Amino acid sequence: MARAHTWMQEHFFSNPYKVWGLLFFIFIVQGFFYAAPSEIFYGLVEIVWSPDVLVSDYIAIGGLGAAFVNVGITGLVVISILIAIKHEPYGLTLAVLGLIAGFSFFGKNPLNILPIIFGGYMYSKFARTEFKTCILPAVCATCLAPAVTKLAHIELLATWQGLLIGIIIGVFIGFIITPLSAAVFNIHKGSNLYNVGFAAGFIGIALFAYMQHLGVEYSGIYNRSSGYDIPLAVFLAVASGYFVICGLFGKGERYTLKTVFTFNPDDNDFYKIFEDKVYLAMGVLGFACLLLIVGINGSFSGTVIGGAMSVVGFGAFGKSLRRAAPVVAGTLVAALVHMLFTETAFNSPGLITVILFSTCLSPTTKRYGWKWAFFIGFTHLVLATNVGEFHGGLNLYNNGFAAGLSSMVLLPVMEFFKMRKEQDKS
Repeated sequence: MARAHTWMQEHFFSNPYKVWGLLFFIFIVQGFFYAAPSEIFYGLVEIVWSPDVLVSDYIAIGGLGAAFVNVGITGLVVISILIAIKHEPYGLTLAVLGLIAGFSFFGKNPLNILPIIFGGYMYSKFARTEFKTCILPAVCATCLAPAVTKLAHIELLATWQGLLIGIIIGVFIGFIITPLSAAVFNIHKGSNLYNVGFAAGFIGIALFAYMQHLGVEYSGIYNRSSGYDIPLAVFLAVASGYFVICGLFGKGERYTLKTVFTFNPDDNDFYKIFEDKVYLAMGVLGFACLLLIVGINGSFSGTVIGGAMSVVGFGAFGKSLRRAAPVVAGTLVAALVHMLFTETAFNSPGLITVILFSTCLSPTTKRYGWKWAFFIGFTHLVLATNVGEFHGGLNLYNNGFAAGLSSMVLLPVMEFFKMRKEQDKS
């Protein structure tokens, strides 16, 4: 038994690609439990052919089974690329795979992400650097995948023309995202974990403005699934439990459940610090998301489960219960205030999605304290529910864009008060 455990530590738990790869394979298998092969096939066709702009919930578009299969296939495609280019995984790698798992429920599929990733490859050739050094920004830039497919659905162009232009735009996005994301990082100085989402917001605004300027008729999409609370809740519990098991049996620094609640390192790369044990933190965050959704009597949808899976992924890079709690508290209060003035339920799927994604601002707690984290969480929900109109839903990481704006507005103020506090101490 001990020998088997040692073998698993060396050959499975210590390889994030195998850990995530098995989970993506489970996604595919689970999809066939929910639908017949023919239903999944036609569901995948609907998914691939959809415009993909926010909100394109693949469960509503292609069915639960096809949505799960799409997540699994998309995840395995990305892992295959990472392995092929010999990318050495670290904390952000696990986080990005969490984003793929989440957003493949709404907006990303194996076909619309490839032009953008190829654009990242072209940039690596132009910059004369190895592709593995800039693959993660390219994968994250697939948040603009709707730009690849949207033009195929307009009347001004033939379908093939729109799709060809979309592919060219996708390659261009992948080409520019690495330098652009590096530039906008200086605006928030690491306070926003979804840095590429912030950069993509500006690209999305420009693309949307061009479409409007050229007379492209544009109407929003609101496809959100309902009635799948039990299967989605069960899946989130199973996925979270899976990571807890991987963390308990993996190797690494001594790591207990107490550590999950108390650790607060300076480095965002938790995987570098705790190795395989970081899966425990990821699983605990998944259970925390489940308890939050159930605790406020919320319902599950493709966007909600997608938000939860992204939180799980970033449990390896910058997100922890201790850091996320004040931010989430701020968004919850903002949602309650929104309900008082607009009569919109504070536990609606849309607001729950924003609450989950607001955890991208978790570094604020470490740097500026829980009070500022609470306030920036409140501000984030206010912005996230309104800025989508500026990019027309082309940026799937709308919360990453809103978080960057929140940081841009509040960072100078937070820095000022932090400096005054340090001066008073000295």
